[in-house]
Amino acid sequence: MKNPFVSSALFFAFSVTSFARVGETLAEAVKRYGKVVSHDTIHGEQFYSFEKNGFHILVHFHDGKIDRILYNSQSRAKLTHEEIDTFLKANNGGRLMNEDLPYLWVGKDASATYSKWPGAAWHLDIKARTYGHRRIVPKKAEEKANLEGF
Repeated sequence: MKNPFVSSALFFAFSVTSFARVGETLAEAVKRYGKVVSHDTIHGEQFYSFEKNGFHILVHFHDGKIDRILYNSQSRAKLTHEEIDTFLKANNGGRLMNEDLPYLWVGKDASATYSKWPGAAWHLDIKARTYGHRRIVPKKAEEKANLEGF
């Protein structure tokens, strides 16, 4: 006798484990996706591209670990709710992230947005907390220096 709940749970469990996660190394990403499709510099940052199971995956590394990962459908179609939930769980210890606003989620060590760049595909952008922190900290020192004397 088939149990649709068990079938769905098994499908979901296997799908969560098949995608690289924030915090993994390039070797772990290659093990999950296969070879790097391209390596590019985008806005001064190094990104590695992979393609697997109809998805385009773009990852950024800091100190040898993924700190930003973007997912989109190779067909450029919007991701389904199930696909988004799968990617969010894969990057949040197997738990869904909290949706703070439509298309904005916050998890324990990462946050995510879902949007469409002008003329491009819809994409899910997941960033480790350290990604934002690394970009904000240098600005704080400059801001503090600019505010001295007020």
